[in-house]
Amino acid sequence: MTLDKDQHLRKLFYDPQFPDVDLTGKVMKKLYAEQKKKERFFVKYKVSLLVVAGMLLTVSSGFAAVKYGILKNEQGEVVYQVKPLKEAPPQPKYSEEDIKRIGMSRDLADELLPDGSAAIFYIVPHNPTRQTDTRFKPAVFTDASALRTKLAGKQVTIFDSLKENYKFQSASVFFKPVTDVNPPSPEEKAATVEKLRKQAEESNKDYAMMPMELSDELLHLRSTYKQGENQIAVTIVDYGVGKDIPTSYWDEKLNFEQEKIVVKGIEMLYTEWNEGGGRDIRWVHELPGGGHKYEYLIESNAKEISKEDLINIAESYLK
Repeated sequence: MTLDKDQHLRKLFYDPQFPDVDLTGKVMKKLYAEQKKKERFFVKYKVSLLVVAGMLLTVSSGFAAVKYGILKNEQGEVVYQVKPLKEAPPQPKYSEEDIKRIGMSRDLADELLPDGSAAIFYIVPHNPTRQTDTRFKPAVFTDASALRTKLAGKQVTIFDSLKENYKFQSASVFFKPVTDVNPPSPEEKAATVEKLRKQAEESNKDYAMMPMELSDELLHLRSTYKQGENQIAVTIVDYGVGKDIPTSYWDEKLNFEQEKIVVKGIEMLYTEWNEGGGRDIRWVHELPGGGHKYEYLIESNAKEISKEDLINIAESYLK
């Protein structure tokens, strides 16, 4: 599955690798169990609540926390919303065979694909209906200028440092596979399945793979900035142009509070995580004229990074 604007489950299953299957039922339970084993930096530290004089010169606030917030543009149109997971649209259900096949293709992709590449996988076992899985890995950049060159023309902002002493460390960048940009016809897809099936049979392996190109259309990037052991992460999601409202569905068990603030006329959601701590701020940037949308999310694990600090960093992206 490519990322669906209406099924943005990033807070429940945050991972730079976008899944290409729907997250539902037993799949969700299995993935959630795996995710709980991994520490996420935005829930590792207690929140530092600071009230800073002068902050309201640039920021206005409703002074009240909201459980699930929405963001609107200057025209009053909703450009982003958070809803409880129970309101998520129904998802397809997967059999145990599907889950096993999906897991095998994911493991093979992790093992075989280099950074910044993609492939179509055909798994022989657990595949009675002869399905294929498209897998891809992000391109990794350790130089901010090289990343800016790669993203030339995409009107996203990449800084060399944040707050002066947080230096760019690395970024993982996902681009759409060409099959997402130009989907194959049913006949082309059937031919690919048969080709891979024969390839697996002839090689006497339980899988076959076909390398494929990645387009230059951005899906998602995540940059990290570090000072010692502390870090700030900036995630940018490209929603493109469309009337669909980007929506996050968050697990009701997550203990968080959100506050809507306005920074230089832009509505933002500031979130504090009550279990383990952590804080983040997000907003949607719309390009003038065409309605192209980018979501920005800034998170921190540093005790020294306050709410005002996140707001100041967000302001730097608005200049």
